[in-house]
Amino acid sequence: MIHIVCTFIIKEGKMEEYLKLSKELRKQVLAETGCVEYSFALEYKSPLAIQEKVNKNRVTLVEKWETKKDLAAHMEAPHMKEYGPKLRPLRESASGRVMTSA
Repeated sequence: MIHIVCTFIIKEGKMEEYLKLSKELRKQVLAETGCVEYSFALEYKSPLAIQEKVNKNRVTLVEKWETKKDLAAHMEAPHMKEYGPKLRPLRESASGRVMTSA
């Protein structure tokens, strides 16, 4: 299993547009072969002691793929090439971690 955690900082005033596009994209990604999870999440204040300071402009994407081949195909999917150019200008930054099951 391939696990991916991406962190996006969204430009001020662009969150609503970013989430709308992300929801549209999510429907298509979930239909891809090997996609187990593709979830966008927003932060909230919790009682968890190790929680980082909440950033209202931060979106976290959690992905799970059955195989490396499925992930590679995902990156070449037409909807990824369509939505990438729409989402990138709405972000200040993007980072990610790719992991395999322990």
